[in-house]
Amino acid sequence: MTEKRVLVTGAGGFVGRALALGLADLGWRVIALDRAFDTAPEDEGIRSVTAELSHGVPTDVSEVDLVVHAAWVTTDPGALGVTHADHVAQNLRPLLAVLEYAARTSPAAFVFLSSSGVFAAEDATEGLTDAHDPTGSSPYAAAKRAGELLVPAALDERTAIHVVRLGYLFGPGEVGRPSRQAVSPVAGWLEAARDGRPLSVRSDDPPRDWTFTSDLAGALERVVDGSAAGRPVHLASPHVFSDRAFATLIASQVGGVAPATSPASGRVKPPMVPSDIPALRGFGWTDPAAGVQALLAEEVVT
Repeated sequence: MTEKRVLVTGAGGFVGRALALGLADLGWRVIALDRAFDTAPEDEGIRSVTAELSHGVPTDVSEVDLVVHAAWVTTDPGALGVTHADHVAQNLRPLLAVLEYAARTSPAAFVFLSSSGVFAAEDATEGLTDAHDPTGSSPYAAAKRAGELLVPAALDERTAIHVVRLGYLFGPGEVGRPSRQAVSPVAGWLEAARDGRPLSVRSDDPPRDWTFTSDLAGALERVVDGSAAGRPVHLASPHVFSDRAFATLIASQVGGVAPATSPASGRVKPPMVPSDIPALRGFGWTDPAAGVQALLAEEVVT
């Protein structure tokens, strides 16, 4: 059987690393590309390449069957000390570089990882579905929305285009890094629980969709094996928990801690509703309780 090859950009960070490890476990030969690696993926099926993607994909990166573009700067421009224009450029220049590579090598499929962050809090009153048009206007949201349009326009029919929006994520190996300084609420609650501190919950107690990152590779493989949807797909689990419910779940498994209400700042967008596509029907998404148990068990082992 022909070996499947994939290039994962942004593979040094939280989401990209989960995808690189997960795809390697599924039998793919992975080229993991990033400007820096939090922890280099240790797997014989993964080749780590350190490079500045905005300068182009290195010439020694061979042709692949699949490109997954996960590289992105999520930290606010103010925290980085850059202008909004610089922030947009830091995201679109690497995207254009990997699109040039894909246009030259014609992989069978290209996945652009977008985000529910393309939406504004006002875009829906309940769940964000495929039918809702995103109006997010932050530099992050605008660049993601631009990417959703650029990728299909830049590649021809030889490459199947899959634009997938990810929602709220939690999973192993989540740490802050310059390009993603803020960690998820789940990572924050777990850190507080470990330290014996109260788990801070917003007073408005927003509901959020939660996807365990270890599920992403399997779900993405299914999406790529299926027909391209021709539109952005909401790749998310059906599990929706309010902040207090999730914090209470963590407290129940750690013991000796409890949620505590803190003031809310700004509105939180509604949960993202998963797209109903044939490739993902019947997929076994990890429920949050099992995901938290896995994270706590990993800490005991390590």
